[in-house]
Amino acid sequence: MPLYAYKVKNEAGKVFSGQAKIKKRDELEKIISAKGLTVLEIWEKNALSDISTIGIFKKKVKTKDLAIFCRQFAIVLSAGVPIGLAMDVMRQQTENPTLQECLTDIYEDIQKGIQLSKSMGNSSVFPDILVNMVEAGEVSGQLDLVFARMAEHFEREYKLNQKIKGAMTYPVIVCVVAVAVIIILLARVVPSFMDILTGFGVDMPATTRILIVVSEFFKSYWWLIVFSIIGIFTGGKMYKRSESGKLFFGELAIKLPVLKGVTENIITSRFSRTMETLINSGVQLIKSLEIVQKVIGNAVIEKRITGVIDEIKKGKGLTGPLSEMKYFSPMIVSMVRIGEESGNLEYTLKKSADFYEEEMQASLQKLTTFIEPLVICVLAVVIGFIVISVLLPMYSIYQNLSF
Repeated sequence: MPLYAYKVKNEAGKVFSGQAKIKKRDELEKIISAKGLTVLEIWEKNALSDISTIGIFKKKVKTKDLAIFCRQFAIVLSAGVPIGLAMDVMRQQTENPTLQECLTDIYEDIQKGIQLSKSMGNSSVFPDILVNMVEAGEVSGQLDLVFARMAEHFEREYKLNQKIKGAMTYPVIVCVVAVAVIIILLARVVPSFMDILTGFGVDMPATTRILIVVSEFFKSYWWLIVFSIIGIFTGGKMYKRSESGKLFFGELAIKLPVLKGVTENIITSRFSRTMETLINSGVQLIKSLEIVQKVIGNAVIEKRITGVIDEIKKGKGLTGPLSEMKYFSPMIVSMVRIGEESGNLEYTLKKSADFYEEEMQASLQKLTTFIEPLVICVLAVVIGFIVISVLLPMYSIYQNLSF
């Protein structure tokens, strides 16, 4: 079905733009006119006219986009606007083209009488947690409250991701600068010094000879180094997406001493917050755990949660299987036990999430504090080796000239 973009004007003179999948242009004009709008422009979109529709160039829908959508949709619904009209408003004002296209499809499904949750579930844009929450909201009649809760959930996820990125930004910048400095020294500075030192005919120390070999390799095979780095990076990303890669990096994250504490706090915080949001909105325990599996972000823990789900299906509570996972701390297990016994599980999970979010921030700070001096020490060793390798033959030349 062709995709048409359009610009229309209402009676007040305000201009709107949007997209619609429809068989014929004439049908779209009739629909727009029936709404009392004036058509300014309609054109058919394709891969050549809009590069954002091509797979690799298609703009991703990020957590921030979902948070904004949920917040705005909740406000519109709470004002008493019908779902169809509310979705029409959302698709017109959404800036992300991928999300706008998705909302247009959902709007058309709603006009056909299809449920909102079912239409959202058919899209690859919305995560399972949002789809299931919307379904629960439709059953309970609290759709506006559900979207408000999901807005808070995605806002917290966005802040969490920003904290992780922020903590790693400085070490990454230092590493990039360090590598750039070393490459410049080996490819430009060192060869100039070596040409001068070779002219004096002094015997080169072992460290200097090693430096010369490395420098010549950089000069002659720089292209091989570049392609090797790109190949390693690309191969690493591909391996990380595979099942074995997910398990390997997941195991590394929960066992490596440097990352273990940070990973534990992030996973516990995400588990508690997501479970609290789902249970508080009326989603069943097993369904909640199945959704948590997909958002936890660690393949090893995902497999262990499968065991928890199997035990609950046999009639057990959450506390026992969670304890048998042998991953979550005694504190979170105790909080879950108290919540189950008191019948207020969502409250204890909320308090646990608040606590572990603070712990996560502290552990990220510790990780950054550890990485920064480590990078500086490595850089100091490499630069020190280069400087010593250059100074040793210069010292020999100075001694020869003195005698």
